[in-house]
Amino acid sequence: MDHATLGLRVAQARSAADVSQGKLGELVGLDRTAISRAEKGERKLTMTEMVAIAEALGRPLGFFVNDPLPAVVNRRTDLASAPDDARHDTTQALDTEIELFASDALMLLEMGLVAPVKRAQDARTPQDHPEAEHLAAVIRERLGMSDEPILNLGEVCERLGLYTYAAPLGVHGPDGGCVEVTAEVESIAVAVINGDLDSGRRRMTLAHELGHWLCGDAYDAVAGTDSEKMIFSFAIHFLAPRPGVVHAWNNNRDWSNRDRALDVAATYHLSWSAAVGQLRNLGLIARTEYDSLLHHEPRKGDYAHLKLTWEKEPKSPYLSPSFAAACIEGYTTGRLTAARTVEVLRGTMTRDDLPERPPQTLSDLRRAFGGHVG
Repeated sequence: MDHATLGLRVAQARSAADVSQGKLGELVGLDRTAISRAEKGERKLTMTEMVAIAEALGRPLGFFVNDPLPAVVNRRTDLASAPDDARHDTTQALDTEIELFASDALMLLEMGLVAPVKRAQDARTPQDHPEAEHLAAVIRERLGMSDEPILNLGEVCERLGLYTYAAPLGVHGPDGGCVEVTAEVESIAVAVINGDLDSGRRRMTLAHELGHWLCGDAYDAVAGTDSEKMIFSFAIHFLAPRPGVVHAWNNNRDWSNRDRALDVAATYHLSWSAAVGQLRNLGLIARTEYDSLLHHEPRKGDYAHLKLTWEKEPKSPYLSPSFAAACIEGYTTGRLTAARTVEVLRGTMTRDDLPERPPQTLSDLRRAFGGHVG
């Protein structure tokens, strides 16, 4: 990594931590002018200094020293209600989390701890809503699913090569984003979603990022409005397929339409807006009723009154199960240190949670040194 890029990352991390150049200098034993010159790319930082800076600013060392990955893309955000001065910060926070997560995923991929998936070379973004619905049905069929609710979306996504991290990005922060880790025929992708948003919105965001990944446009940083609409259409049909929603809707004919909508939302783990929107998409309610229901958002007690509950996922901090398992495999085989393993697990485990390492054989050591030691 060049000095200018390294200096920029130091400046970004220092600003995010609200630490002055002088204070950072005190923490790591450097003059303020040395920090200033380093941030401008005019002074080379030693590895010892970088380790101290990373510790002082609460960042993993990889944030500073890993080479930048291809552009962080497909950022989804709803910042209309966020303060003006928060918009840049939340975008930067998402970019940072995606880059770190992608870097760690690439490490596990190169170590053979996660497996790539074969990409569909003819994949494309749906051109209309029927095509988006068809794509959702095709993917469900590939997964061996019919019309049942997806109870563990993160596990389903990883089966398709997309690994997920739910990060604390704030209630006014961005929804999420994804990036392809390798651009070859066989590759993986990572998605970071905002774990501070409500469950239905988290699931919709993740399904949306899955759509980008499956359609082969995970590097398309400037997705058009029509493209985004079609990916959203895929996402809602993937989460709540037509036959299943129609069955749930018709299963409670003696209920009010609002209660029937509540049941659909709970059954398919949707936000209220997504649930009533899908009912409108499928022609089960008219436009006027859609408008009325949309502006009559339910409270928790409305669901409880009908005995409707569901597990809120993926809740921060969350990691795809296979990603977490790969980290533990790296630790138990001696390829990752305990400190590095906990760092890559992103707050989902502490050092005390790690399993005991089995005694290592000579073949274990050879295999460990054949990969990358964290």
